[in-house]
Amino acid sequence: MEYVVKIIADVLAALYQTAGASLLLAALVMCVYMLGRKQGAGPVVRAWIRQFRTSGWFRKHFFLVFYVSMMLFRTLLCRTIWGNPLDHVLGIWSLHNNGELYTENFENLILFLPFIVLLFWAQEERDHYKEKSIQDVLILSFKISFLFSLGIEFCQLFFKLGTFQLADLFFNTVGGLLGGIWYWGFDRSRRKIESAIRRFGGWDVTPWRSADEEQKSSGTYAMTENPSMDRSVSEAMGENATPEIKEDPKERMDSRYRAIERLIREAGKKMVKARPSDAMIHQKEGLANFCTDYDMEIQRFLIKGFSEILPGAAFFGEEDTEGNAGAQADGEFTFYIDPIDGTTNFMFDYHHSCISVGLAHKDQMVAGFVYHPYINDMYIAIRGKGSYLNGKRIQLADKSVTEGIVEFGCARYNEAGIDWLFRVVKDMFQNSLSIRCGGSAALGLCRAASGSNTVYLELKLQPYDYAAASVILEEAGGVITQIDGSPITLHEGCSIIGGTPKAWKESKEAFERLRDSSAEGTTKVKLNK
Repeated sequence: MEYVVKIIADVLAALYQTAGASLLLAALVMCVYMLGRKQGAGPVVRAWIRQFRTSGWFRKHFFLVFYVSMMLFRTLLCRTIWGNPLDHVLGIWSLHNNGELYTENFENLILFLPFIVLLFWAQEERDHYKEKSIQDVLILSFKISFLFSLGIEFCQLFFKLGTFQLADLFFNTVGGLLGGIWYWGFDRSRRKIESAIRRFGGWDVTPWRSADEEQKSSGTYAMTENPSMDRSVSEAMGENATPEIKEDPKERMDSRYRAIERLIREAGKKMVKARPSDAMIHQKEGLANFCTDYDMEIQRFLIKGFSEILPGAAFFGEEDTEGNAGAQADGEFTFYIDPIDGTTNFMFDYHHSCISVGLAHKDQMVAGFVYHPYINDMYIAIRGKGSYLNGKRIQLADKSVTEGIVEFGCARYNEAGIDWLFRVVKDMFQNSLSIRCGGSAALGLCRAASGSNTVYLELKLQPYDYAAASVILEEAGGVITQIDGSPITLHEGCSIIGGTPKAWKESKEAFERLRDSSAEGTTKVKLNK
């Protein structure tokens, strides 16, 4: 009991002694982080250097803060900075030192345990630690805790703020490993207990449901508000599922949407790491129409994963890989997959490409996922539940062409009607704030949904280009049709106008007004073939 009481008292004292300084430091770091995130780390660093070189006021206050910090470290933080940090490198490994009780090792272990838990918790949405294997979690916990502890020990060594001890390094790392196991195991234990409670009592309860899970169940991933669609889609998905216990159809569908998002994020990591060489780039039919080995690899990866998430689904993908039925895809559920929308951008390391995945139920799009992995932007829409960008609801303002940016797309392998398109684009240029041609139709339509563009135009696209983005745009309050106003198609390519209601109407009128009958007769534009 004496050991336990001393450990608890020392841990509480360590936390209390540093609470005030830690609060101020955390507030300062987050202020710098917010400034860097808003303006970019590069501009912030360059601005700091410029101010230091040109502003006497800035230099004076910098040295003042620097000196005050040294005074605080010498007085308030109460550390001996004149000792020899190499006095006792091995450290103390026993429970007694010079006849006195020594529990610092256990205190170090306990203090590092919540550090890893909080770190994983803060990064869960991005890195999904709960879904990783125990081996991956242990390796990550070891690396993070060991390197962080090593950094502390070296700071104590070089800045003489303490003693460098291998014992501290060891017990800090063990504490980090235990923290990783705790974080990974707690969620799995919670789910097992939840399942046992459901199975034992037949109750529809979810113990310890977090606020994030509540938001997900009522937000992005929730079931549709349309009762008929709600029943038909959930029942159809339920028929293909064989869970160990009886699940609510809504929760089952929500879990599938979450699984789809996780799989797309994993595919995005493959895209970001990829560096296509000339040998990996292949010419498809038509001028400047390319495919890379990564397009096919990512599509195979997605088809395999989606087949496990939703058995029996059909696939309409861009690339010719196993499992892809293309335009002949005929299933109750159909995934429309563009593994890399913006392949030319991808080939030239342009960093403006995305993964586009739409899900249709009986020829009606019910969900759309568009992921821009280079900037970690995830657009998600569930029919009847709105559109979201990185978890935040997006609702576009009904702006006209004159109030914003117009984006258009064109491809060298599809130049039919290009003169007509550029007449419209010129008209838009003269009447809008600016025009853009980004090279990714899915991102262009999603930017219209989020308000960055007012409208997106293109004379010929395939269903996998716009299927996902069409749901995202419509759920954000936008309109998407062919240029003559007819509905978009899901089994063959068509033209696209997508944007705010006002900009859509103005763009449609521009196409009608600027149609050149002689050019049309010569080029024989077939927009729906």
